Amino acid sequence: MIKADNILKSSKREGRHESVIIKKLVVFFENLGYQTIPHARFNIAWGNILSDVDLLLLKNDEIVAVEVKSSKDNLKRARKQIENIKDYVDYAYVATNYIPRKFSLRNTGLIYVNGSVVILKSPKLLSDNPRLFSLDSLPKKCLCRWTKTKNQSYSNKSKSELANQILNNSNELKSKVKEIVTCGLNCDHDCPIWNFDKNISSMKQLENFNAIPKIP
Repeated sequence: MIKADNILKSSKREGRHESVIIKKLVVFFENLGYQTIPHARFNIAWGNILSDVDLLLLKNDEIVAVEVKSSKDNLKRARKQIENIKDYVDYAYVATNYIPRKFSLRNTGLIYVNGSVVILKSPKLLSDNPRLFSLDSLPKKCLCRWTKTKNQSYSNKSKSELANQILNNSNELKSKVKEIVTCGLNCDHDCPIWNFDKNISSMKQLENFNAIPKIP
C-alpha cells in the first residue's frame, strides 16, 4: 500500500515561478480526489535531478508525476526528467503556464495553468517493466533485501549484479518498485520488501480457499 505520509520531501529550493503553478495544481487535483505531495523525493540512490518530482499524485495505488516548467524554464529538460522516472510511476504530466508550439513527449500529458487549470493532453499508462537502470538506482540495502542477501553490510555483489538478479527472477516488478521508491519515511521499521512474500502467500491462501467446493 502506497501512503502519502511515507514519501520523502525534496531538499531542493522551491522555484518562485513553479510554486504558483504547483499551488493551483494541488487545488485542482485534490478536487478530483487525489492525494497531492508537492516537492516530493523518491527513495532512490541518485541525486535530486532524478529523485525529485515537482508534484506527485496518488489515487487507488496509482502514482502520477507532474513536472512543472514555467515560461522561465526549459521545456526540453522535462523529457529527460520523465524518461528517468517513468519506471516509478503510472502516468506523467508536464504542467506549464504557457502553451508550447510543439509538445512531442510520447505518453506524457500536458497541463496548461494560468487563471485556471486545463488538461490539454491526457497521459497514457506507463506499463512497461522497470529497466535495469531504474532498479540499479534503488539504494543498495533495498536490492539486498529484495534478493534476500543476509549480510547487512550489503553483500559483495555490485548493485548491477543485484539489479540483474531481480530483473531476471522477479514478478510484478513495477508494483514492487513503486512501493520501494515511496517508502522513504517507512524504510526500516516497515519495509515493503519484507511484505512481498507475505502478500503473495496471503493471495495464494485466498485462491486456495476460493477453490474449495462450498457446501450448499
